[in-house]
Amino acid sequence: MNKEFFKDKQEQVDELTGLYRRDVIIQYIDNLISNNKPFSFAILDIDNFKYVNDDHGHLFGDEVLKAIAKKVQQELDNIGVVGRYGGDEFLIILENIVDYNAIWEIYHTLLSVSSNTGDEKIDELNITVTIGSSRFPKDATSIDGLFELGDKALYRGKMKGRNCFIIYLPEKHANINLISSRDRIVSSMYLHTRVYNGITNSKEFSKGITDTINYLGNYFMIDHLCIQTDDKLYFEYFHPLCRKKDFKALTSVLLTKYVNPTIGIYYRNTFLYGELASPIDKSSLEEGIYSSAYIELRFKNKLFGYVRADITENVRGRIWQNLDLDVLLTLAHTLAQELYYKNIKVEDIIK
Repeated sequence: MNKEFFKDKQEQVDELTGLYRRDVIIQYIDNLISNNKPFSFAILDIDNFKYVNDDHGHLFGDEVLKAIAKKVQQELDNIGVVGRYGGDEFLIILENIVDYNAIWEIYHTLLSVSSNTGDEKIDELNITVTIGSSRFPKDATSIDGLFELGDKALYRGKMKGRNCFIIYLPEKHANINLISSRDRIVSSMYLHTRVYNGITNSKEFSKGITDTINYLGNYFMIDHLCIQTDDKLYFEYFHPLCRKKDFKALTSVLLTKYVNPTIGIYYRNTFLYGELASPIDKSSLEEGIYSSAYIELRFKNKLFGYVRADITENVRGRIWQNLDLDVLLTLAHTLAQELYYKNIKVEDIIK
């Protein structure tokens, strides 16, 4: 750690956590890059922090942030620098530590920090963290590049189930693919087949739909997955970590206007960056939904409704992958076809 750099910055700390502010850490990164000093960069994110605030209040959430910040700082004492990036995210800089095995050991130790703060009430919650890391100059030579690759690694960790760390490796993470190409193809084929058979081969149509939606919601870690008609939601699946239960049907006028007419899909990756793309985004954000996808239930130009997927956790949003949308599209097409040939509506299934 460059102690000279921080000598005149002792007062530039985050008021809540006592860690260096984001602007200080950014300046530090700029300094290291300008002097061509190798370092490891990491984003540490508290898993499901939204639910801590929702269930225990923001004041207790602040106590959690302070406790974890303190423990991370203690673990990195004389090894690296930690700062608060914002919300429940922290930035970690390990100057002159870029060996894979060395940083692996450091991040491995940090994983246990969140559930061992020394505060009994906090530790009872079994809070976990996810870490995404990249390295200078091995992986990127600019701040933007380091953030981009760190974000990819963090996303990998979130999609793997959280409570882990991912060190960026281009051969593994450049295209945000969690599994090998061959395994991805096999997995995709299995998922598509399972969806088709689940809808068409079930002895009880309603049960087949329920089982298929529950399976996909759990598999893709979707907070809320359902079938939406003009004014109602059916076959609702709620992820165990999703505390929101009062989702509302979005007006079909908006969906008809903004769903892509060629593929029958509207989706939004995240509401955290940039302007809202449509009134759908505004309506969703007001409801506490940060990422969403709508897929038409359409067959032979007859529209029965939509397959709807929602993400309510405000943790860098959701990057919808081709596999996610492809499988949901198979669900929508298969269900729409069955409804068409059975000559029934979604509402009729549950009567």
